Amino acid sequence: MQVFTLIRKPFENAWQLLAVLSIPAVLLGWFGLSQLGVTEFIYVLPAELIKFACEFLFLGILLSLLQLIGLKNKWLTSALCFLYYLTMTADLVLLWYFKERFGAKYLETLEGGDYNFLTDWRVLSYLILLAAFSWGTVRLFLQDSPRKTALQRLLICVAGSGLLYLFNPLWLLPAPADFYGVYMTPPSIIYTTRAALAKQPPARLSPTVPADVEKLAKHYNVFSAQQTPVGKNYMRVILIASESLSNKYLHHFNMNVPPEASESLDKLYENYPSASLKHVTLSTLYGLSVIFTSHPFVRLAYENKYPFSLVRELQNNGFHTAFLRGANETYMDENVLFKQAGFDEVIGATYFQTRDDYKDYIDWWGLLDRKLFDYALEYLRIHKNHPTFITLLTVDSHVPLGRLDYLGEKYHEIHERFYDSPTLPRAFARFGQDVVRFLNQLTQQGLFDDDTLILIMPDHPSYSNTPTNALFKPYQPQFDNLPFIIITKERIMAPVAKSGLLSQLDIAPTILDLLNLEIPQGMFGHSIFDLRSQRSVFDIKEDYAVVTTPYEKRVFPLNSTRPYDKELLKLMTTFVTK
Repeated sequence: MQVFTLIRKPFENAWQLLAVLSIPAVLLGWFGLSQLGVTEFIYVLPAELIKFACEFLFLGILLSLLQLIGLKNKWLTSALCFLYYLTMTADLVLLWYFKERFGAKYLETLEGGDYNFLTDWRVLSYLILLAAFSWGTVRLFLQDSPRKTALQRLLICVAGSGLLYLFNPLWLLPAPADFYGVYMTPPSIIYTTRAALAKQPPARLSPTVPADVEKLAKHYNVFSAQQTPVGKNYMRVILIASESLSNKYLHHFNMNVPPEASESLDKLYENYPSASLKHVTLSTLYGLSVIFTSHPFVRLAYENKYPFSLVRELQNNGFHTAFLRGANETYMDENVLFKQAGFDEVIGATYFQTRDDYKDYIDWWGLLDRKLFDYALEYLRIHKNHPTFITLLTVDSHVPLGRLDYLGEKYHEIHERFYDSPTLPRAFARFGQDVVRFLNQLTQQGLFDDDTLILIMPDHPSYSNTPTNALFKPYQPQFDNLPFIIITKERIMAPVAKSGLLSQLDIAPTILDLLNLEIPQGMFGHSIFDLRSQRSVFDIKEDYAVVTTPYEKRVFPLNSTRPYDKELLKLMTTFVTK
């Protein structure tokens, strides 16, 4: 009883403030668990109780420190609360759009975008609500405490937080709820700081498969991609990477999408070899790097100047290689990184600003997609008589709403709900029309012949359904998969593997297989025309990994101390370079 009194007394003037200020974190925890697939009440309830306790203790530490230094001003305290909730908002946005928390890799993506949406009345209303909540709660519940009381509270909160960190009872939940519950426990600012400071595992570059991972490589069937009889010598390879496209925007997968809206892409998907791929990373740099390398550990790939890549294989086989994008080519140093991956040229908005015929079509995140396709035609004409590989990265379908102004270009309008205003569904409907227009112009200009190979895919998906939620209910897991389409003048008749574990890792091996080129041993994926190979999907998040096989799904932190997890990490950081 005396111990309880000693613990209770330092919180007499603070428990109401700390409890109310903890509510947004509890709501964030619930949202995060639902985004990560943990929806069973029996798992959510203990996770939320622990989340509340953790947040309460963390805020108790902050409050005690402020009172120890003598800060009593309620306006300043509420301003600090507001800033704290902005870090939580970053968590919310990333969980909303990508089903990941706000980690270190996303700090790198903040520059170079168009943030005019911050002036939208809905965003401003949300920020005003946050400010009002911060001020109202502080004004109503903040009470001064003597320094002795604040020190006692600080010690109790530090001890409680330490115990929760060392002995989090959520680890007793069944997998994967155990991991996801613990993953959502830390306060946003702690999670982000820890992720930014976390030591990254080093890349293991080896000319052959190292002996210490050889057994695991065989178990997961990686470093073993084989060619199939599907290949031929194409002269012209066009990879169209559509920003943020997912299956859910195609009527073929989602009957809520009006047939007219995705007719162009549906016909291509249904009439040519195609596949529904699981994504293994998010954000443009990461998604494209996986496409180029078929290796899941993207950061290690680009930090080591891409030990191998699809692009370099084509370059070494006589192809002129070019990366064309609507956005600024210097974004996240991609002009440097993609040249390291094997591109001879990286061309983007900075170049288009110098062209009188393109500069007036640069707005928002970059050059209008239709004009990027026009430039691709121009580029292909110039290199018509030379083996050429180009990647086009579009921009009109960038989150959150797609392009707002199409700068006078005319499109067939879809007179359906959600298609009469700026939304991602409208953006993808227009992207489909641009693709068909591009294919027709290729044909008219003699650039779509028997020597031409065209591939359509996204760089990564976007999970956010706002403000078009009704289009994606009831939710289906396949909505988050990525459509992959292979177009040739004479349709390829070889069957595509039916595996549910086809993924982005399979894109590079497939392209090399189609070109009848040797597939580097370091690639994790397999050609989608390989009907016999077992597949494994390696999805490396900010600080954890998800490994899926036909027999299991394993979720583990990258700093796991379990022997098997450590061996798996060795496999995922291995780059076979020969």
